[in-house]
Amino acid sequence: MKWSELSIPWQRCFELSWEAMKDGSKPIAALVIDENGEIIAEGKNAVYSEYSDATVRYNEIAHAEINALGKIDNRVHTSRAPYTLYSTLEPCPLCTGALYMSSIKNLAYAAKDKFGGSLDMLGKTSYLSRKHINIDGPVPVLDEVSIFLNVYFDVTSKNIRPSIVKLHDELAEDYPNAVSLARKWGEDNRLDQYLSYPFNDSFPIIVHGLKNNKHPV
Repeated sequence: MKWSELSIPWQRCFELSWEAMKDGSKPIAALVIDENGEIIAEGKNAVYSEYSDATVRYNEIAHAEINALGKIDNRVHTSRAPYTLYSTLEPCPLCTGALYMSSIKNLAYAAKDKFGGSLDMLGKTSYLSRKHINIDGPVPVLDEVSIFLNVYFDVTSKNIRPSIVKLHDELAEDYPNAVSLARKWGEDNRLDQYLSYPFNDSFPIIVHGLKNNKHPV
């Protein structure tokens, strides 16, 4: 997959996730498009950082989806059902609930999150069965890139406590190649030399690495 083959929303999502990683937070990003495909809100993970228009920062709930959805003004966006939330990672319980309560009925996500992803919450209670959410994901290639970035961030930030190891092991059940490469590249901070690059330049480097990594986790 080439960068030029990605839709504008996916390009922007991964540009934002790259920014989040450089800011010092998890490389997860989200945005909302309206029924015409126009981007109307953007958000980055800011659990360990801040940025100028973040709605939540330096807080455990400062997730990318929360920062994106929190920018939608109901006085302006009076009919939100046709909108779509894009996220580089399957939403967690917090963000799945926020999406459901936002009245947005479409979701596109890049990578499955076997550890924290919680789309299976939908339909499990009377309230969560009231409306249908159209779901598109995971997305081949983009899913491996997303998982690679997240595991690499953990490894290079020395965030390898037992719960993180468990998270990586569960992610590896679906994405062994991405987790393996992130662990290997993280050992010598190999991706850091590209952090000054725009993500459209770094993307093919990561995709090439994933394509040529054949070693098990």
